[in-house]
Amino acid sequence: MIHRQIDVALGERSYPIYVGNDMTATFAPTCRQHGIPDRLVVLTDGNVAPLYLQPLLKHLRHFKFDVTSITIPPGERQKSLQRAHAIFTGMLEAGVGRRSAVIALGGGVIGDLAGFIAATYHRGVPLIQVPTTLLAQVDSSIGGKVAVNHPLGKNMIGAFYQPKFVWTDMECLRTLPAREIVSGLGEIIKYGVILDAGLFDDLEANIDRILSLDREAILRVQTRCAELKADLTSQDEKEAGIRIVLNYGHTVGHALEAAGNYRLLNHGEAVLLGMIAESSIALAMGMIGRDVHDRIVGLIRRVPLKFRANALDVSKAIALMSHDKKSIAGRKRFVLPIRVGEVQVTEGVDRSMIRSSLLSTLNLYKTKSR
Repeated sequence: MIHRQIDVALGERSYPIYVGNDMTATFAPTCRQHGIPDRLVVLTDGNVAPLYLQPLLKHLRHFKFDVTSITIPPGERQKSLQRAHAIFTGMLEAGVGRRSAVIALGGGVIGDLAGFIAATYHRGVPLIQVPTTLLAQVDSSIGGKVAVNHPLGKNMIGAFYQPKFVWTDMECLRTLPAREIVSGLGEIIKYGVILDAGLFDDLEANIDRILSLDREAILRVQTRCAELKADLTSQDEKEAGIRIVLNYGHTVGHALEAAGNYRLLNHGEAVLLGMIAESSIALAMGMIGRDVHDRIVGLIRRVPLKFRANALDVSKAIALMSHDKKSIAGRKRFVLPIRVGEVQVTEGVDRSMIRSSLLSTLNLYKTKSR
């Protein structure tokens, strides 16, 4: 059942985000409503396929869609030109033509990769995002940023390519491992810090309910994050202005992901660490007081993040930041908090300050490493 519809207003590229529970029965009719072609390619991974692929294929074929499915291994390392080439080859060999559409069934990696495929196959075919992780549902499936990674940086090769609609079924969260809920909270907390002090208050009061997948609490914060992302995308589709605030925690976070070879940390975990480090930079620069810093870090520390802190090379992470897309003329740009609910873009952060913030952040977790 669809509980909410949130619209991303982009003129002729506008699209809805549908949010609800047990929504499979109405998916194919919604595809018809949006004029999706009969020929479909469902891209998913080895974690999601055993849970959701066959029911979705059966449902689509019942409504006379001609569907090809492609299942790849899970993990950030699949977001590569090599994997994209293999998928292109599979689609061409299956006779998938220009009158087709791509369905991204999975988390952020699948959404980014499938979006890149859709944006470039035959110079662009329709895309439908069906996010199955909390992180993808609240953030990465919305806004049209699609990409693959390069060894020198994350999401370096890609495009802005909006889906026809986003299909967010909250029931998918019931099958997620706890680590994926933690990862999603990285993006949810981000929204509270950058845009919505009320959401941050809600998270402080209800973080335990969210971690236990309380349906009411999850639906409330998920919907609010989707509204915020939709509004920012409508104002600034290609991240030329205000949308840059979404990068809070990501300048450091992307570097930590890459420094761990995309194996040690997943995206949301890296963002959690990035938010602590970047809040520490803001504190050191006098942009926030100790009370705001401690409040942000205190909420993040209530999220059960476990990783091998000793395995992260701080020097490597700092070096990788020089390739970050958010740098201008070699100067690193940081989105830093000035209060809960508001951030500011800052350049020229001293390298020693970045290093100190990273070291202090990792030290918080070294006693709890596994």
